[in-house]
Amino acid sequence: MEKILLPGTDSLERKVLILGGVGGIGKTQLAITYAKRHRASYTSVFWLNAQSETALIRSLQLLARRILAPDAVSEVDADCLWIQVSTWLSNLDNTRWLLIFDNHDEPYQYTIENYYPYISHGSIIITTRLPDRLTGEKIKVQPMADDKDSMDILATRSDRSNIESGE
Repeated sequence: MEKILLPGTDSLERKVLILGGVGGIGKTQLAITYAKRHRASYTSVFWLNAQSETALIRSLQLLARRILAPDAVSEVDADCLWIQVSTWLSNLDNTRWLLIFDNHDEPYQYTIENYYPYISHGSIIITTRLPDRLTGEKIKVQPMADDKDSMDILATRSDRSNIESGE
C-alpha cells in the first residue's frame, strides 16, 4: 500500500489502490490502519461512504462543510457541490490528499470514477468486494491461511498471551 499510495516527488500523479475481497475480511481496517499510520504524509484525509451513490453524496456534503465556506454549501445541489469539492481538491495547493471510498461493493450501480477530482493528483483507496470492475492498482485481501495466524493477531492486538483456538 505504501509503495502505491505514499506521496513523493511525483505528487501530481493520481494514485488509486483497490482493496478487494469478500465481506468482513478486513479491507476497511486496512484502509483505517494505513490512514492512521501515514496521516502525517497527507495534508487532508477524507473518508467517504461509497455503499450507494446516495450515501456517497451525503458523505460529500459533510466533506464540503469541512473544506468550503458555509455559504458555498448551504443551498447547492449535489452536482454543483461535487464540482466545488473537486475544484478544491484539484487546487495545486492541495496535492497531498487521501480519499477513501469505503464499501463500493456494487460498482455497477454508479461510476465511482465520476467522483474523482478533475486534476490527477492525490491518492485514492477504494474498498470493494468486486475489484475487477474498477481501475487501479489492486490488492486482493485474502482470508487467514490457518487459525494460528488469526490467534497471533488477536494476541498481539489484545495484549494477551496464551490465547488458544477452541470450538
